[in-house]
Amino acid sequence: MVLGVLPHTDYPEETFTLDHDSALVLVTDGVVEGPGLTLDAGLDRAGTLAAEALNEGLGTEATADRVLDAADAVDHLDDAAVLVIRRL
Repeated sequence: MVLGVLPHTDYPEETFTLDHDSALVLVTDGVVEGPGLTLDAGLDRAGTLAAEALNEGLGTEATADRVLDAADAVDHLDDAAVLVIRRL
């Protein structure tokens, strides 16, 4: 069973289409929370870093690396993963 998924629980699904030249950035809590970083501050930072990287023309992997590297800088205690999906 996937961690955090409860049996016999309904989870809503939604389908959407990314606009051209847009991106979806998904992060785990280990990327946006840490001993010296609140959730709100971490989400703001991750969003800003991803937007800057994409505006600079970096690819999805380099964008994810930039966000993940920032998580390492604040001594996150949890697992950290970043997924960037981009539609050109």
